[in-house]
Amino acid sequence: MLFFFLCGATAGHEAKKPFNIVLITIDALRADHLSCYGYQRTTSPVIDSIAEEGILYKNAIAPSSWTSPSVASLFTSVYPTNHGVINNVGHRKNAKRSMPEIFSEQLTTLTESLKAQGYATFAVASNPHLRKQCGFGRGFDYFECLDGQPAVTVNNTLYKWEETIRTSEKFFIWIHYFDPHYPYFPQSPWVNEYTPQSLTQKMNFSRKPLREIVRLIPDLENNSDMLGNLIGLYDSEINYVDSFIGKFINKFNVGDNTLLIITSDHGEEFLEHHLLGHGYSLYQASIHIPLIIKLPGNNQKEIDEKYVTLLDIMPTIFDLLGCAPPDHILGTPLLSKKPLFPWIAKVLPWKDTPRHIFSELHTLSHKTVLSSGWKYYYAGTSEEEYLFNIETDPLESTNLIEEEKEKGRLLKNTLFNWLDHAKRYPTTKSPHTISKEEQEKLEALGYIGTVENPRAQ
Repeated sequence: MLFFFLCGATAGHEAKKPFNIVLITIDALRADHLSCYGYQRTTSPVIDSIAEEGILYKNAIAPSSWTSPSVASLFTSVYPTNHGVINNVGHRKNAKRSMPEIFSEQLTTLTESLKAQGYATFAVASNPHLRKQCGFGRGFDYFECLDGQPAVTVNNTLYKWEETIRTSEKFFIWIHYFDPHYPYFPQSPWVNEYTPQSLTQKMNFSRKPLREIVRLIPDLENNSDMLGNLIGLYDSEINYVDSFIGKFINKFNVGDNTLLIITSDHGEEFLEHHLLGHGYSLYQASIHIPLIIKLPGNNQKEIDEKYVTLLDIMPTIFDLLGCAPPDHILGTPLLSKKPLFPWIAKVLPWKDTPRHIFSELHTLSHKTVLSSGWKYYYAGTSEEEYLFNIETDPLESTNLIEEEKEKGRLLKNTLFNWLDHAKRYPTTKSPHTISKEEQEKLEALGYIGTVENPRAQ
């Protein structure tokens, strides 16, 4: 009994209690387009300033390149294979009725757990797939889902509850901003620093449905100015949402008594592998996301290079609270704690066991596993296999599946063994009739009626 007591004795990050919690998720935000992650443009001064006082995780991986599966994993700390949320409200094909999955009530959400701990809970989610009917409102006292509205509307919606938030003994706020998601609008003044205004007006990308942009892939690959304009629009949207994160923080004086977490649901591709957008692959452009944690009462900068996943957010919060999370979670508390007796760590047989992080795209039967800088990627639709060393080849340009057969075999076995034995929770369906107006909105956002990206089959 003494041995197990000593193993559990730790000293590390400590949080002031009680503390407020703010979780900010930014749709379609890839990590390498934030200046604090080394991007050459200053796209994120507010987020950068938070990272200067917090922990920046260099290798955070989204559990999917779709919104619904990733966010369901964030709030339940299990993978898409476990919770069964595979589709968004809309589909890639034309449809008048959709049947998105609702994750099981056997899975206690982060919000439900916090509410049980006495937190007042608030959320504004600006993505039509995160609606209450799909389970994302579970545990929230105040919840509003917006159909892709800009950051200014998201903030103003949250401000309606300002008095209630301020008078709460402790609160949990979740904000899901949409702005870096297609369509990318030219946000001033930043866009003019990134691309000529004349080209922005000529291309008029923000007024074109995604299916038209996809058809332009051959032109974009052969015209760096055109592609640069599209990326410039995207980057200006990051600046825009960053500025409204700053406005929110100032409005509520988010400071020492708040746990602040900033992350994303997935990334965005700009022809790194002849693909645009997201939900078509599990390449790093689609699943390498930012994760920054600012602890209550802490202003010490840290950079953490271990591979982590959105599933880790829920157990990290409960580790800080000193509370046991629900039994079903698969994530790991992120804040490293050093044993009070360092010699114990040297004799623990599992201390060097590498961690495996999974990501899935069920709509195309794609799946991948990452461990210690290596990534095995199985493209189920084509049955192609890839092995990348993403430490030395972050753009995944060289497939090492033949050169490193043993490494590929071990990771493949790990991936498929996990899939074979993963617990699967029952889902229900949320029948949803898509109105003509909603269909037009979803089509513009690229969710239905979209021409498929080449090579995404």
